[in-house]
Amino acid sequence: MRKSILFLSFLFLQACQVGNDFSSDFPLSDDEIRKNLELSNHSETISPDWYKIFKDDVLNTLIQSALSDNLNLKQAIQRLQQSRYSYLINSTTTLPQISASGEYEFSKASNNQDYAYDINAFKIGLDASWELDIWGKGKYISEQYFEIMHNAQYTLENLKVSITAEIVTNYVNLREAQEKLNITQQNLYLQKQILNTVISQYKSGIVDDLTLNQAEYTVEMTKTSIPNLKYQIETYKNALAILLGCTPNALPVNLDDYKKNLVASAFYFDAKRLNQLPLSVIRSRPDILAAEATLKQQNAAINEAITNLYPSISLTATFGFISSSGHSLFDKDSQIYGYTPGFTLPIWNWKQLSNNVELQKSINEEYILNYNEVILTALTEIKNAISGVKQTYEANRSYKLSVTKMRNILKLSQTKYNNGLISFTDVTTAEQNLLNAQLNLIANNAEILQNITAFYKAVGGGYNFN
Repeated sequence: MRKSILFLSFLFLQACQVGNDFSSDFPLSDDEIRKNLELSNHSETISPDWYKIFKDDVLNTLIQSALSDNLNLKQAIQRLQQSRYSYLINSTTTLPQISASGEYEFSKASNNQDYAYDINAFKIGLDASWELDIWGKGKYISEQYFEIMHNAQYTLENLKVSITAEIVTNYVNLREAQEKLNITQQNLYLQKQILNTVISQYKSGIVDDLTLNQAEYTVEMTKTSIPNLKYQIETYKNALAILLGCTPNALPVNLDDYKKNLVASAFYFDAKRLNQLPLSVIRSRPDILAAEATLKQQNAAINEAITNLYPSISLTATFGFISSSGHSLFDKDSQIYGYTPGFTLPIWNWKQLSNNVELQKSINEEYILNYNEVILTALTEIKNAISGVKQTYEANRSYKLSVTKMRNILKLSQTKYNNGLISFTDVTTAEQNLLNAQLNLIANNAEILQNITAFYKAVGGGYNFN
């Protein structure tokens, strides 16, 4: 009988709960996602270790170190832990609260005071209070903190995606600057050799001042780009150190020591991967899941505001012992107890409570708009990344061809100059054009890697795929 009463009471309390369950209309249909991203029938799961496709051990070490030591990540982990504790604290607000107290009181009364008496009392007891969660207020408070915890989890994962992409970006920039410096120094070495030949010819009267000055000018102009490249290399090293949460001298790898530069040649990437994505590619991005958690939190906030329109019912109770002697404190005659049921009904509050409901609904509408914007932004980022990868590969063919052609032009120019058919200006121009073509090719090789990185970041970096 008692179990039946408890069960019926539970059903009654559930039936009394007010508010609406969460529902969210995803602004993009599966068909729209499939058409916009040109998804193939075959889909592959993306791993959080996607960066290992570059097969660069130094890069792998940097990313693993960053994922364990990055200071922003450590802060996000602490925020997640804080949100868990907040959830544990606020998920118990509707449970009965019991506290124990004890005290001893002694007071000597004045002999010159009427009706005065001495006090010598031992007190010990339990106090209990409970606000019945009839309308679901406690449940909705718990839901809010539960979604705050989820938001912190998704934010942490999104930060991992961003930090991984930042490491790759800065590493590729570093390697690009190092390779450009290498090419520039090689060209400078050749230009100095040519200058030495021109100086010998000048001393022999074979060439004039114009030729000598042109050769010297070419050498000095090439030299001007070297300090800036060295500055860039130092800057990217420092940026990587910050991402790893250490000083530049404490980096776990020697960034100047490498067998093959990652950007020395174009990285091969199977373009079919760009369209082999699951339909959940957008919905399951960490930042979108975080935005959805915010929507769920706000829906619970609306429901909590609605419960404040209804009466609250509470119960307090006291049980304990009071005695003037410690020996008789726990005797039956020393017992005291009492209970106080009560309720509070809002009657007139100048529409504060109803306006708060409307306020929470307005905030919810703002969050819905933000949620839709984040989703559309995600779709655009993926489309841009796919296009970026394809177009940089398309341009790479032309950059390679331009280097080949400029090498031929330089050889022909040197032959013609030696035969007296053209001026030395044509040779120096060909030298400078070859250097620019080589640097442009390296920049394009790096851009390919950057766009591949942007693609993996745009699809969520391998986190939270359903």
